Amino acid sequence: MAAKKENVNLTYDALWFKIFMDSLDIKFYGKEIFISSGLAGNQSVFMQMLGNIGGYARTTDFDKDIDVVIISDKMLDDFKNGIKDKFIQMLEDKINGSNTPYRKLKFTTENLLLETLKTRANGRIRTNSKDLKDEKNTIELNALITQAIERDELMLSMIKRYKDSAKEVQQTIF
Repeated sequence: MAAKKENVNLTYDALWFKIFMDSLDIKFYGKEIFISSGLAGNQSVFMQMLGNIGGYARTTDFDKDIDVVIISDKMLDDFKNGIKDKFIQMLEDKINGSNTPYRKLKFTTENLLLETLKTRANGRIRTNSKDLKDEKNTIELNALITQAIERDELMLSMIKRYKDSAKEVQQTIF
């Protein structure tokens, strides 16, 4: 007799725990990434940041190919306050489906992703700036290190642009 599969009741606490556990270990390179609705800032800038780290971002066609789900901070805040978005209900339904691949999804939030990208870029700039000072480097190696620094500076500028776009949206609302 086969064991009975337990249904998942997706609560805010359960989702937040999953996000907390997954966020430290998510790899984006080569992954299919689904972005929920309700992002605070410019969606195209957000998607470009994910593309710059090798992820394939989308906002439609939530299917079995998805590896990572990014939940907007607004949607998560609403869920915390008792408002269960239709997307979260759809997630619960898919997780509880028969022979579902959706139990393997990794989750993070808009803000956690931004902080991860910022920390990563700053750390790489610090390391590469130190490496650039090595007198044993060839001209070619220094050129590659400089390009890497420029890519990380671009990421930091994109994060700032995204956050600024979120402020602009909030200012037009109030």
